[in-house]
Amino acid sequence: MRWTVAKTGAAETAGDLLVFPVFQVKDKADLSPITSLTGGHGPDLGPIIKSGGFKGAEGSLLPVYCGGVKAGWTLLVGLGKSEDVGLETIRKAAGHVAKQARKMNAAQVLVAVPATGAVAFDDESFARCWVEGGEMALSPIGEMKTDKPKGKLTPSSWKLLASADRVADMRRGAKEAEAYAAGCLFARELVNAPPNVLTPIALADRAKAMAKAEGLTCKVLTVPQRKKLNMGGILGVGQGSRQDPRLISIHYKAPGKNGKKAPSFALVGKGITFDTGGISLKPGANMDLMKTDMGGSAAVLGAVMIAARLKLPVNIHVVVPAAENMPDGLAIKPADVLTMANGKTVEVLNTDAEGRLVLADGLWYAAQEKPDHIIDAATLTGACVIALGTYFAGVMGNSGDLIDTLRQAGGETHERVWPLPLVDEYKDEVKGTWSDLKNLGNGREAGAQTAAAFLAAFVDEDTSWAHVDIAGPAHTNAPQPTCPKGGTGFGARLIARTMQILGS
Repeated sequence: MRWTVAKTGAAETAGDLLVFPVFQVKDKADLSPITSLTGGHGPDLGPIIKSGGFKGAEGSLLPVYCGGVKAGWTLLVGLGKSEDVGLETIRKAAGHVAKQARKMNAAQVLVAVPATGAVAFDDESFARCWVEGGEMALSPIGEMKTDKPKGKLTPSSWKLLASADRVADMRRGAKEAEAYAAGCLFARELVNAPPNVLTPIALADRAKAMAKAEGLTCKVLTVPQRKKLNMGGILGVGQGSRQDPRLISIHYKAPGKNGKKAPSFALVGKGITFDTGGISLKPGANMDLMKTDMGGSAAVLGAVMIAARLKLPVNIHVVVPAAENMPDGLAIKPADVLTMANGKTVEVLNTDAEGRLVLADGLWYAAQEKPDHIIDAATLTGACVIALGTYFAGVMGNSGDLIDTLRQAGGETHERVWPLPLVDEYKDEVKGTWSDLKNLGNGREAGAQTAAAFLAAFVDEDTSWAHVDIAGPAHTNAPQPTCPKGGTGFGARLIARTMQILGS
């Protein structure tokens, strides 16, 4: 979609649909902004609104035909009480509007933005959230269907209408939002791809294509190259599949003469393109969702895409260990001992705890460049879903500052994280009997924390590191205002915003 910001009047601007965000005052819709924005030439909407039961409640919609405006059709969208409006309120409102505009076959949508000071954040933030919400709401699904519905046109252009003194700020917000939405949609596209299409090799190809398009450098390590690096985790997990594992490595360099001095980040994403559990086979029910087990890789790839489009003043190394976890005759078995890239040995007590094995080698590889910060993202544990549900990701690590920044970024993007403890007692639980480490704790308790404790063994304590377990929010079973059913792309905007904050 194409987004612009214009200073023309709402009534005089041509389009297919004119959108008015409306606040709720007590139990009624506040229509005063509509009268002022249309110069008093609009129709009397009072009787229509009353009969439609529209009160400006958050998420409510009312389309009406207005002869007094050039667009003709007007869509009222409720924001609720002004004092309760947050950034996510705007994203959701834009999502509702985008879906309604599609139903109405509106190709050109106009948005009369609220008056200055009407909400508790600036114009740049309003524009950023509106554009993000509109873009993300209409991310495509069902692309492989042969009977796609006809006549449902995605709005091709949007125009935010504001006074001249507000245009510059809104343009900055809209431009930033387009980058953030693009990274999120790319991540969703990867997560939603069927596992026979998105194999480890195909994921590497998609990453290379994205890197080339964004001006990034990318290399892919094959099995022989990883054998030289003794990456027993990735090789062990992948040896049960006919699809060879890959290690994807992408670099983004900060622009400008001072790029070498910019903060450096390593982003490591779990890339298990399908997870059967291996020999420790998962139950058959809902195993189809295991195509989403590469959600961490999608998040870090989307994040670097955002960084490249925004030209963030940071240096980034993305590492994606990609493999399938299958129960072949060659697959690793419970009680096998693997030797990892850092030389440590790991007893595999459960082959379904494979994500931490591939991440361990990925973390070691990323650490070789001595980044200032390491962030890994993974759909790692069901325990984190039990603890936090689907609305928060768990975050653990060795840096309170990095975790605090992730929490701030999560609040701004609504990709929220919640810190879980990572203490020595959990690290003791993953110490092995027959090997240095084992890939499970002592029981079912604190599974998310013991998984993070295992990963901590592959990160230098002096390096700022955070592990984000996105198992809960990486997928949604029901459509949301800004996301259809399926992959959410969770983590791409969160990580990009974190780097933006720390790089500023």
